[in-house]
Amino acid sequence: MDSGSAGTGTPARAIAGLAALQDLSVILEGVEGPRLQRPICRQVLEARRKLLGPDHPTTIEVEARLAAIAIELEEYQSARDAYTVLLERSERVLGPRNLDTLSAVHGLAVALSYMDESQLARPMYERVYNGRRITLGAEDPATLSALHNLGLTHRALGDTAAARATFEQLLDTQRRVFGPENALTLRTMTNLGNVLIAMEEYPRACEVLAERVDRSRRVLGPTHQDTLDAMICLARALCGAGDRASGRSLSEQALAATTAAYGPDAPETLGTISEHARLLLKLGEAKAAATAYRDLFDKLTRLNGPEDVATLDALAGLADAIGRGGDHRRAHDLDVQLLERRQKVLGPDHPSTMWATGDLAWNLEQLGDLSGAAARFGELAESRIRTIGPDEPDTVWTLQGLTRVLSKMEAHADARRAFAKLYETQDRRLGAEADETLDALRGLAWEERKVGELDSARRHWAQLVETHEQLHGPKDERTLDGLVWLAEMLEDLGEEEQARTISERVAGPLGRLYASSSDALGPDDPHTLELGHGLGLTLERLGQFEAARATYRTTLEGYVRLQGKRGRAVGDLRGHVADIARKLADPAAAHTAYGEALAILRKHPGPEDPDTLELVSRDADALVDLGRKVAARNLARAVVDGYRRILGEDNPLTVRARDRLEAMSPRRRSR
Repeated sequence: MDSGSAGTGTPARAIAGLAALQDLSVILEGVEGPRLQRPICRQVLEARRKLLGPDHPTTIEVEARLAAIAIELEEYQSARDAYTVLLERSERVLGPRNLDTLSAVHGLAVALSYMDESQLARPMYERVYNGRRITLGAEDPATLSALHNLGLTHRALGDTAAARATFEQLLDTQRRVFGPENALTLRTMTNLGNVLIAMEEYPRACEVLAERVDRSRRVLGPTHQDTLDAMICLARALCGAGDRASGRSLSEQALAATTAAYGPDAPETLGTISEHARLLLKLGEAKAAATAYRDLFDKLTRLNGPEDVATLDALAGLADAIGRGGDHRRAHDLDVQLLERRQKVLGPDHPSTMWATGDLAWNLEQLGDLSGAAARFGELAESRIRTIGPDEPDTVWTLQGLTRVLSKMEAHADARRAFAKLYETQDRRLGAEADETLDALRGLAWEERKVGELDSARRHWAQLVETHEQLHGPKDERTLDGLVWLAEMLEDLGEEEQARTISERVAGPLGRLYASSSDALGPDDPHTLELGHGLGLTLERLGQFEAARATYRTTLEGYVRLQGKRGRAVGDLRGHVADIARKLADPAAAHTAYGEALAILRKHPGPEDPDTLELVSRDADALVDLGRKVAARNLARAVVDGYRRILGEDNPLTVRARDRLEAMSPRRRSR
């Protein structure tokens, strides 16, 4: 942020009495440094308050200088307090549109920006820009300074569209007023280029940054730090535009030139190594990125120590590169070190500490430690909701990770709560029709069924179907998927006719999609297998048992090849094959197939998972068909007890299981 020019000085004598009424610039002439100016300004302020009063314009002038000194000395809280008092006095004495009042607004906005309170600063910059534009004109340097800070604030808030519009306007004015090779114009080119990269507007970014590099080389020289920084930015833009070779080559040139000009251990060189490593990581060159980050980490550890913030950032990059290279165990160990150090140096709620927690959670997930990953994601979600709010992208990323891990764990009650939070957040942020919102709604509906919230699940499946149909049409794959599971819910609720009507609508389009996916992606592709599962359910619901069995078996064989014989989906499909056998009046084959399915599901997701308990219920029905009523009642009783433990006495799934048990129980003859 532009914080204003700094004064300097060493006091020669005390300033008091009428001497304090001299022009402030005269009083401070020859005084080097803001630390030495401050005691003089305090003396002048005290004298002017006594002689002229606190509301005199020249008294206010000294207050303004003291507030600016606090900014220069990076005492941002003190500056904020000083500018708040100054602004109130200036508005009252000078008026809200006075230029000195606007300067106080600008100073307060700068202090807020340095304190990462950009949301509060933005309307202040807008006020200053509009006020100066009206009073001084759109091309005055002070007006353009406010516009520059407004653009940076838009960018800090993630409002890239507003940042781009602001910097485009600023660049056009600076070219006209200052010329295309002025330092301020060149600075705006870099800022605009970075915003365009963030927006993935790579062709325009290349255009702006290529001009920036060319002019910087001519005006500042090929080894000036601004020139080298612009080369790094252009390299990123080139890679984003698809010219990966040119982008990588330019980044290497910038690194070599920086090292030659400033030395291998200079701050400029270390910054360029960091940018080059980040570029390599974005290009997917994890091994090369790890080498660059290792070099950077070793240098910074030697120069700054192991707990310096820059050293920890390099360690974070190293862990990220190693994790992306597939060595999740080593990345996990580095993340543990990083988290401990960042917590110690920065505190638990610092954004960098939270990123370390997120990276650790991700590596735990890759290592298969789902409970550890869920704990970290849950902890991180609470921290981010508390510190940055529920709607920030980092918070949403965390909630997505939490729902993903809980779904893998089949921790249905926790997953249902997490999906509800994610859906509420995405609906608020993006609207009801956004893909991310609908994905969260699907997850919520899925988990609601698992925990027995059947009516709510039906409503959400129906909502999902209606939205997809409006957006994509009745035969779109997303619409058909929702219809398959809506029909499943209706059947669970005893509404078989409605479920059958939906299945008649779905069967033809779903069959064509399944055949097309099998041809295009192969029979073992996960997408094909998901379609096969849905098609099997639909055919079974329509009473086409032989076709359903053939589809289930083909899908089952694909999952065996994909997951192995003990895969979770393999257990599900074996259960469906058993269902078909029972419906074809072969209870012995059904009981055998249920046993094979339960041998898988009792290990994962576990003996008291709702899916496992439901499969035990269906096996009990097969035992009834075999005439083994006592064994059937024992299984049915175990199901009721399982539902009671995990869901409670009054849960609809418990009630339904209890009704099935009662139906199997012998009835006393009436006398």
